[in-house]
Amino acid sequence: MTLSKSIITAACIANVLFVPELSAQAESDNPVVEKLQQGSAVIGTFTRSPGVGLDFAIIDQQYGEFDIDGVRSAVSAMRANNNRISAVPIVRTPLAVRDAPEEVVKLLLDAGVYGLMFPDVETKAQATAAITSMQIGQGGVWPINPQGKLIAMIQIESPKGIENLDEILEVSGIGVLFLGPTDMAAFIGAEGPNAPEVETMVQEVLTVCLARNIACGYPIVAASPEDAERQTTERLAQGFQVLAVMTRAR
Repeated sequence: MTLSKSIITAACIANVLFVPELSAQAESDNPVVEKLQQGSAVIGTFTRSPGVGLDFAIIDQQYGEFDIDGVRSAVSAMRANNNRISAVPIVRTPLAVRDAPEEVVKLLLDAGVYGLMFPDVETKAQATAAITSMQIGQGGVWPINPQGKLIAMIQIESPKGIENLDEILEVSGIGVLFLGPTDMAAFIGAEGPNAPEVETMVQEVLTVCLARNIACGYPIVAASPEDAERQTTERLAQGFQVLAVMTRAR
């Protein structure tokens, strides 16, 4: 799976370094689901101020005070004049509700998000709680419902999460397994997300995802457009399907 150079564009929106040009709106209500079904690359970013030209934007609510009004504003900003989304709105949920996310998830689904990322999932019970909480919403959870609008991203960020990975992946409804290499590094005392011992953990998870045909996601932090292109090409070649691309502050 590759991205040609012609579809990589430079941007200074939020903290995005580059994103592919926005493709034609898919027939599915959720273009990210459509791309995953096709086996295509899906590129987005983490942000609190989403821009256009992305497949998805993850509105980060993991830390700090939960801001549902901010989420509503961000989702509204991602809708074009014809009321179609310019980028699929996905919210990373507060870590504090990891074990019991139902109340927060209901608010987010009512706000119109198309997907949720659940951070630092370490057990099957936590993954089950995440997926179950989304099934109260309209539109259905993909791939439980093949035409489902909602997508669940389960984030693995710790050795415990990797240890329990096989059990976690027994839970139906996981659309993307997304890695958190920075937190992995912190857990094991590595120098950073690019440390060899962290990369070993990353590749271990990727191997399991590929064997189970589950889309695997990774965050790219790049220093330049050239670095972003290089990292994206490498990760797609390895088998990652979902990438969140960011740039370091200068």
